[in-house]
This record gives sequence, C-alpha cells and structure tokens, in this order.
Amino acid sequence: MIKGDRHGLSLSIAEDVDISEVISQLHNKLSSARNFFSGASVRLIADEREINPQERAEIQKVVQEYGMNLTDDVPEEIEQPVVETEIQPDNTLLIKRTVRSGQKVHYDGNVIIMGDVNPGAEIACSGDILVLGSLRGVAHAGIKGDTQAIVFAFRLEPTQLRIAHFISRAPDGKVPHPLQPEIAEVKDGIIQIKKYNF
Repeated sequence: MIKGDRHGLSLSIAEDVDISEVISQLHNKLSSARNFFSGASVRLIADEREINPQERAEIQKVVQEYGMNLTDDVPEEIEQPVVETEIQPDNTLLIKRTVRSGQKVHYDGNVIIMGDVNPGAEIACSGDILVLGSLRGVAHAGIKGDTQAIVFAFRLEPTQLRIAHFISRAPDGKVPHPLQPEIAEVKDGIIQIKKYNF
C-alpha cells in the first residue's frame, strides 16, 4: 500500500508478501502516475517484517526509477493522508489533492480527483474521470476506445476533452463559467456536455 501525507509517501509491506510480488505491485502502482510523485521521499514501513539489504536495494532501485528517494526517516507526527493511490476493488485510482500544471496521471481504470485539475495538467485513463473540483486541464477518458466513458466535474472547463477517439476543445473567446456540475459523454457521434442533476 502506498499513501502520502505532508512528509512524503509511505510504502507499507505486509509480513507474508513475497518480495517479488512487492516489486511487481510497486511497478504497477507507480507506473500509473509516473510523473505525479517525481522528487518525493518514500518512507519504508515493514512493521512485523524484516527487510534484508538485498530486498531494500531492489525496492530502492524501483523507486529511484520513478524519480523518488527511499528513506527510513519516521516523522514525529503523521497527519491523515492527503494522497491515496491504493487500487480499489473496482479498479479506481483516488487522488486526494490538486493535480498541478505539468503533472500527468495515466491509469488503466477510473480516476477520481478530490481537488482541481489545473491548466497544463493531464488526466488520461481507460475508464471514467470524476473531478470533485475544477477541471481546467486536459482530460482523456476511455483511452482504450470505451465510448461509454464519461467525464464529470464540479466545474468543467477543460483545455481539451477526449472520450475514446472523440475530441472536444475549449471554444474560442470567453464563455460563461459553469454554475453547477456538468457531465460530458458521447452522444450521436459527438461529445456532448450537459448539466448534471443529482
């Protein structure tokens, strides 16, 4: 399990999991957001398990491959996580923070952002995209060709919006800001955006 807080990321390893499985799962989870955690420190938490030097070296090699640093430092105070990248049973990536300009999130499944997606940021996934904030970057849902995928946001103002192979760009000139949540979906061969009624 990988979680994040204001001190960085923590990697928790269960007692009965083989190191090869740890390495495989670590690759899977970090590759879904390759640029998202670049530069972060990763704190290794093994609890009841003893990590030998060879296992630690293997883990360190993986996190360094994704631009991160492995550390054993344990802060005196741990806050509640602000980033959650654990895969849920329905294959959904939940990110509890704003995705800033230059950051890219690519994931095989659904993506939920509890925050904003700023201009210059990019979200791409094979399923649905739900943004519980303002979506002002690039969003591409259904990247494997799923025309049933949707894009939802409290304020839907993307610079570019894609669903499967369909593309919709922001209109030229100023347009009114959306006043309520909206949903984008493919209807009659085009991407249509409409108000979302709860």
